[in-house]
Amino acid sequence: MTTRTNTRACLAGEDLDWLGYRSVCVAADLPTRVRALPAGAGEPGEEAEAEATAVWNAIRRRLPHIDAERPGVAIDASAPLASGLSSSSSLIIGLFRTFARHLGLELDGATLLQWAYDHEYAIYHGGGMDQTSIIAGGATLTEGRDGSVPVLTGCVPFPEDWTIVVVDSATPKCTSRHLADVRRQHAQGDPTLRRYIAAADNCAEKAWSAVVSADLTLLGEAMTEAHTAMRDIQHMSSEVLEDMRRTARRTVGLPVKITGAGGGGSMIGVCRSGDAAETRRVLSRRLHEDYPHARVLLADAAPLTGDLRAARPQPQELSA
Repeated sequence: MTTRTNTRACLAGEDLDWLGYRSVCVAADLPTRVRALPAGAGEPGEEAEAEATAVWNAIRRRLPHIDAERPGVAIDASAPLASGLSSSSSLIIGLFRTFARHLGLELDGATLLQWAYDHEYAIYHGGGMDQTSIIAGGATLTEGRDGSVPVLTGCVPFPEDWTIVVVDSATPKCTSRHLADVRRQHAQGDPTLRRYIAAADNCAEKAWSAVVSADLTLLGEAMTEAHTAMRDIQHMSSEVLEDMRRTARRTVGLPVKITGAGGGGSMIGVCRSGDAAETRRVLSRRLHEDYPHARVLLADAAPLTGDLRAARPQPQELSA
Protein backbone atom coordinates (compact mmCIF):
# COMPACT_ATOMS: atom_id res chain seq x y z
CA MET A 1 0.00 0.00 0.00
CA THR A 2 1.31 3.46 -0.95
CA THR A 3 0.23 6.74 0.64
CA ARG A 4 0.63 9.92 -1.38
CA THR A 5 0.88 13.18 0.61
CA ASN A 6 1.12 16.77 -0.66
CA THR A 7 3.73 19.32 0.35
CA ARG A 8 2.92 23.00 0.82
CA ALA A 9 4.07 26.48 -0.22
CA CYS A 10 3.53 29.47 2.08
CA LEU A 11 2.32 32.55 0.23
CA ALA A 12 2.43 34.79 3.32
CA GLY A 13 2.53 34.55 7.10
CA GLU A 14 5.58 32.53 8.15
CA ASP A 15 5.77 32.17 11.98
CA LEU A 16 2.28 33.59 12.42
CA ASP A 17 0.84 30.10 12.77
CA TRP A 18 2.10 29.95 16.37
CA LEU A 19 2.17 33.69 17.08
CA GLY A 20 -1.61 33.89 16.76
CA TYR A 21 -2.18 35.52 13.37
CA ARG A 22 -2.96 34.71 9.76
CA SER A 23 -1.06 32.56 7.27
CA VAL A 24 -1.92 31.69 3.66
CA CYS A 25 -0.63 28.47 2.11
CA VAL A 26 -1.27 26.35 -0.95
CA ALA A 27 -0.93 22.57 -1.04
CA ALA A 28 1.56 21.66 -3.75
CA ASP A 29 1.42 18.55 -5.90
CA LEU A 30 5.04 17.66 -5.13
CA PRO A 31 4.11 14.58 -3.15
CA THR A 32 5.84 12.34 -0.66
CA ARG A 33 5.05 8.68 -1.25
CA VAL A 34 5.29 6.21 1.61
CA ARG A 35 4.85 2.47 1.00
CA ALA A 36 4.53 -0.13 3.75
CA LEU A 37 6.79 -3.16 3.41
CA PRO A 38 7.31 -6.32 5.44
CA ALA A 39 8.97 -5.69 8.80
CA GLY A 40 12.70 -5.12 8.41
CA ALA A 41 12.48 -4.42 4.67
CA GLY A 42 13.27 -1.14 2.96
CA GLU A 43 16.23 1.23 3.14
CA PRO A 44 14.79 4.76 3.41
CA GLY A 45 17.96 6.28 4.91
CA GLU A 46 19.02 6.87 8.49
CA GLU A 47 17.01 10.06 9.06
CA ALA A 48 13.81 8.73 7.49
CA GLU A 49 14.22 5.43 9.34
CA ALA A 50 14.46 7.31 12.64
CA GLU A 51 11.35 9.35 11.76
CA ALA A 52 9.44 6.20 10.87
CA THR A 53 10.31 4.67 14.22
CA ALA A 54 9.31 7.86 16.05
CA VAL A 55 5.94 8.00 14.31
CA TRP A 56 5.32 4.31 14.93
CA ASN A 57 6.07 4.79 18.63
CA ALA A 58 3.70 7.78 18.73
CA ILE A 59 0.91 5.62 17.30
CA ARG A 60 1.64 2.83 19.75
CA ARG A 61 1.38 5.29 22.66
CA ARG A 62 -2.05 6.34 21.40
CA LEU A 63 -3.11 2.76 20.66
CA PRO A 64 -1.37 0.68 23.36
CA HIS A 65 -3.75 -2.25 22.86
CA ILE A 66 -2.34 -2.93 19.41
CA ASP A 67 0.51 -5.42 19.40
CA ALA A 68 2.31 -5.33 16.07
CA GLU A 69 5.80 -4.95 14.68
CA ARG A 70 6.59 -1.81 12.73
CA PRO A 71 6.49 -2.43 8.99
CA GLY A 72 9.37 -1.43 6.79
CA VAL A 73 8.90 1.61 4.56
CA ALA A 74 9.93 2.81 1.13
CA ILE A 75 9.93 6.59 0.77
CA ASP A 76 10.01 8.72 -2.37
CA ALA A 77 10.01 12.53 -2.04
CA SER A 78 9.22 14.76 -5.03
CA ALA A 79 10.00 18.04 -3.26
CA PRO A 80 13.56 19.08 -2.38
CA LEU A 81 14.37 18.18 1.22
CA ALA A 82 14.88 20.96 3.81
CA SER A 83 13.67 23.49 1.25
CA GLY A 84 10.80 25.27 3.02
CA LEU A 85 8.14 23.17 1.27
CA SER A 86 7.31 21.17 4.42
CA SER A 87 8.66 17.90 3.10
CA SER A 88 9.24 16.82 6.72
CA SER A 89 5.60 17.44 7.66
CA SER A 90 4.54 15.67 4.48
CA LEU A 91 6.64 12.65 5.44
CA ILE A 92 5.27 12.58 8.99
CA ILE A 93 1.66 12.80 7.78
CA GLY A 94 2.36 10.10 5.21
CA LEU A 95 3.86 7.84 7.87
CA PHE A 96 0.89 8.32 10.21
CA ARG A 97 -1.51 7.49 7.38
CA THR A 98 0.48 4.50 6.16
CA PHE A 99 0.98 2.96 9.59
CA ALA A 100 -2.65 3.53 10.57
CA ARG A 101 -3.81 1.80 7.40
CA HIS A 102 -1.35 -1.02 8.05
CA LEU A 103 -3.15 -1.48 11.37
CA GLY A 104 -6.55 -1.45 9.67
CA LEU A 105 -7.43 2.13 10.66
CA GLU A 106 -8.46 5.07 8.49
CA LEU A 107 -7.78 8.35 10.31
CA ASP A 108 -10.19 11.22 9.66
CA GLY A 109 -8.66 14.57 8.75
CA ALA A 110 -9.04 16.19 12.17
CA THR A 111 -7.44 13.24 13.96
CA LEU A 112 -4.59 13.05 11.45
CA LEU A 113 -3.98 16.79 11.86
CA GLN A 114 -3.92 16.56 15.65
CA TRP A 115 -1.58 13.58 15.74
CA ALA A 116 0.85 15.04 13.20
CA TYR A 117 0.79 18.47 14.85
CA ASP A 118 1.39 17.09 18.34
CA HIS A 119 4.26 14.99 17.04
CA GLU A 120 6.07 17.94 15.45
CA TYR A 121 5.24 20.48 18.16
CA ALA A 122 6.94 18.31 20.75
CA ILE A 123 10.14 18.51 18.69
CA TYR A 124 10.19 21.98 17.13
CA HIS A 125 7.52 24.01 19.00
CA GLY A 126 6.35 25.46 15.69
CA GLY A 127 2.86 26.08 14.38
CA GLY A 128 0.41 24.00 12.43
CA MET A 129 -0.14 25.78 9.12
CA ASP A 130 1.97 23.15 7.33
CA GLN A 131 -0.03 20.15 8.49
CA THR A 132 -3.33 21.99 8.00
CA SER A 133 -2.50 23.01 4.44
CA ILE A 134 -1.21 19.58 3.46
CA ILE A 135 -4.27 17.75 4.79
CA ALA A 136 -6.87 20.27 3.57
CA GLY A 137 -5.51 20.72 0.04
CA GLY A 138 -6.22 23.77 -2.12
CA ALA A 139 -5.44 27.18 -0.64
CA THR A 140 -5.89 27.74 3.08
CA LEU A 141 -6.19 30.69 5.42
CA THR A 142 -5.35 29.84 9.02
CA GLU A 143 -5.44 31.75 12.28
CA GLY A 144 -2.56 30.61 14.43
CA ARG A 145 -2.47 29.19 17.94
CA ASP A 146 0.54 28.34 20.10
CA GLY A 147 0.35 24.82 21.44
CA SER A 148 -2.71 23.77 19.45
CA VAL A 149 -3.69 23.39 15.82
CA PRO A 150 -4.58 26.64 14.03
CA VAL A 151 -8.14 27.61 13.20
CA LEU A 152 -8.86 26.95 9.53
CA THR A 153 -10.79 30.08 8.57
CA GLY A 154 -10.75 29.66 4.80
CA CYS A 155 -10.25 26.83 2.33
CA VAL A 156 -10.77 27.31 -1.42
CA PRO A 157 -9.51 25.77 -4.67
CA PHE A 158 -6.38 27.45 -6.02
CA PRO A 159 -7.10 29.09 -9.41
CA GLU A 160 -6.87 26.39 -12.06
CA ASP A 161 -4.82 28.48 -14.50
CA TRP A 162 -2.09 29.27 -11.95
CA THR A 163 1.09 27.21 -11.55
CA ILE A 164 3.48 27.23 -8.61
CA VAL A 165 7.09 27.91 -9.58
CA VAL A 166 9.66 26.59 -7.10
CA VAL A 167 13.19 27.99 -7.23
CA ASP A 168 15.32 25.54 -5.27
CA SER A 169 18.48 27.40 -4.26
CA ALA A 170 20.25 24.21 -3.08
CA THR A 171 21.45 26.17 -0.04
CA PRO A 172 20.87 24.87 3.49
CA LYS A 173 18.28 26.23 5.90
CA CYS A 174 17.82 25.74 9.63
CA THR A 175 14.22 26.08 10.74
CA SER A 176 14.85 24.86 14.29
CA ARG A 177 17.42 27.59 14.97
CA HIS A 178 15.12 30.21 13.46
CA LEU A 179 12.20 29.10 15.63
CA ALA A 180 14.38 29.26 18.74
CA ASP A 181 15.42 32.82 17.84
CA VAL A 182 11.85 33.97 17.27
CA ARG A 183 10.66 32.37 20.50
CA ARG A 184 13.39 34.31 22.28
CA GLN A 185 12.11 37.51 20.66
CA HIS A 186 8.59 36.63 21.72
CA ALA A 187 9.59 35.93 25.32
CA GLN A 188 11.46 39.25 25.51
CA GLY A 189 8.63 41.28 23.99
CA ASP A 190 10.88 42.41 21.14
CA PRO A 191 9.25 45.36 19.28
CA THR A 192 10.92 44.20 16.07
CA LEU A 193 8.85 41.04 16.19
CA ARG A 194 5.74 43.12 16.74
CA ARG A 195 6.52 45.05 13.56
CA TYR A 196 6.97 41.81 11.65
CA ILE A 197 3.68 40.40 12.95
CA ALA A 198 1.75 43.47 11.80
CA ALA A 199 3.39 43.49 8.36
CA ALA A 200 3.11 39.75 7.75
CA ASP A 201 -0.50 39.56 8.92
CA ASN A 202 -1.40 42.36 6.52
CA CYS A 203 0.36 40.51 3.69
CA ALA A 204 -1.58 37.35 4.52
CA GLU A 205 -4.86 39.27 4.29
CA LYS A 206 -3.81 40.67 0.92
CA ALA A 207 -2.64 37.30 -0.39
CA TRP A 208 -5.89 35.62 0.61
CA SER A 209 -7.92 38.33 -1.13
CA ALA A 210 -5.80 37.77 -4.25
CA VAL A 211 -6.39 34.00 -4.24
CA VAL A 212 -10.13 34.32 -3.67
CA SER A 213 -10.48 36.93 -6.43
CA ALA A 214 -7.98 35.14 -8.73
CA ASP A 215 -5.96 38.35 -9.02
CA LEU A 216 -2.42 37.26 -9.93
CA THR A 217 -1.04 40.80 -9.94
CA LEU A 218 -2.30 41.38 -6.40
CA LEU A 219 -0.84 38.05 -5.28
CA GLY A 220 2.56 39.03 -6.68
CA GLU A 221 2.40 42.29 -4.73
CA ALA A 222 1.42 40.50 -1.52
CA MET A 223 4.20 37.93 -1.89
CA THR A 224 6.76 40.65 -2.60
CA GLU A 225 5.70 42.56 0.51
CA ALA A 226 5.76 39.36 2.55
CA HIS A 227 9.30 38.60 1.41
CA THR A 228 10.40 42.16 2.16
CA ALA A 229 9.12 41.86 5.74
CA MET A 230 10.84 38.50 6.14
CA ARG A 231 14.12 39.89 4.80
CA ASP A 232 14.24 43.40 6.25
CA ILE A 233 12.62 42.85 9.64
CA GLN A 234 13.45 39.25 10.53
CA HIS A 235 16.55 38.72 8.36
CA MET A 236 15.33 35.42 6.88
CA SER A 237 17.01 35.86 3.50
CA SER A 238 20.60 35.62 2.22
CA GLU A 239 22.78 37.12 -0.49
CA VAL A 240 22.30 34.04 -2.66
CA LEU A 241 18.51 34.13 -2.36
CA GLU A 242 18.37 37.86 -3.07
CA ASP A 243 20.53 37.44 -6.18
CA MET A 244 18.23 34.67 -7.40
CA ARG A 245 15.18 36.86 -6.74
CA ARG A 246 16.65 39.64 -8.84
CA THR A 247 17.42 37.16 -11.61
CA ALA A 248 13.84 35.83 -11.58
CA ARG A 249 12.40 39.32 -11.78
CA ARG A 250 14.83 40.50 -14.45
CA THR A 251 14.68 37.47 -16.77
CA VAL A 252 11.05 36.31 -16.56
CA GLY A 253 9.28 39.05 -14.60
CA LEU A 254 8.42 36.64 -11.80
CA PRO A 255 8.11 37.92 -8.21
CA VAL A 256 9.29 35.21 -5.82
CA LYS A 257 9.51 34.94 -2.03
CA ILE A 258 11.10 32.62 0.47
CA THR A 259 8.76 29.85 1.55
CA GLY A 260 9.25 28.80 5.14
CA ALA A 261 11.99 30.16 7.36
CA GLY A 262 15.62 29.43 8.06
CA GLY A 263 17.76 31.52 5.70
CA GLY A 264 17.95 29.10 2.76
CA GLY A 265 15.94 26.52 0.88
CA SER A 266 13.45 27.42 -1.84
CA MET A 267 11.60 30.44 -3.09
CA ILE A 268 8.24 30.34 -4.79
CA GLY A 269 6.37 32.32 -7.37
CA VAL A 270 3.05 31.87 -9.16
CA CYS A 271 2.54 32.33 -12.88
CA ARG A 272 -0.09 31.64 -15.51
CA SER A 273 -0.09 27.97 -16.41
CA GLY A 274 0.31 28.79 -20.09
CA ASP A 275 3.56 30.61 -19.32
CA ALA A 276 4.94 28.03 -16.89
CA ALA A 277 7.06 25.88 -19.22
CA GLU A 278 8.79 28.86 -20.83
CA THR A 279 9.29 30.51 -17.45
CA ARG A 280 10.99 27.37 -16.21
CA ARG A 281 13.14 26.99 -19.32
CA VAL A 282 14.42 30.58 -19.36
CA LEU A 283 14.93 30.91 -15.62
CA SER A 284 16.65 27.53 -15.32
CA ARG A 285 19.10 28.41 -18.07
CA ARG A 286 19.92 31.80 -16.55
CA LEU A 287 20.30 30.55 -12.98
CA HIS A 288 22.51 27.68 -14.06
CA GLU A 289 25.16 30.15 -15.20
CA ASP A 290 25.86 31.28 -11.62
CA TYR A 291 24.24 28.52 -9.55
CA PRO A 292 24.72 25.16 -11.27
CA HIS A 293 22.99 23.25 -8.46
CA ALA A 294 19.87 25.41 -8.42
CA ARG A 295 16.67 23.95 -9.90
CA VAL A 296 13.36 25.34 -11.09
CA LEU A 297 10.37 23.06 -10.52
CA LEU A 298 6.75 23.46 -11.55
CA ALA A 299 3.87 22.24 -9.43
CA ASP A 300 0.12 22.28 -9.71
CA ALA A 301 -1.87 23.07 -6.62
CA ALA A 302 -3.35 19.99 -5.01
CA PRO A 303 -7.16 19.86 -5.05
CA LEU A 304 -9.26 20.30 -1.95
CA THR A 305 -9.55 17.04 -0.05
CA GLY A 306 -12.65 17.79 2.02
CA ASP A 307 -10.85 16.32 5.06
CA LEU A 308 -10.97 19.55 7.08
CA ARG A 309 -13.73 22.13 7.51
CA ALA A 310 -13.27 25.88 7.83
CA ALA A 311 -14.41 27.45 11.11
CA ARG A 312 -15.23 30.96 12.24
CA PRO A 313 -12.09 32.86 13.35
CA GLN A 314 -11.70 34.07 16.92
CA PRO A 315 -10.38 37.62 17.51
CA GLN A 316 -6.82 37.87 18.85
CA GLU A 317 -4.99 40.84 20.34
CA LEU A 318 -1.77 41.84 18.61
CA SER A 319 1.14 40.94 20.86
CA ALA A 320 4.75 39.90 20.65
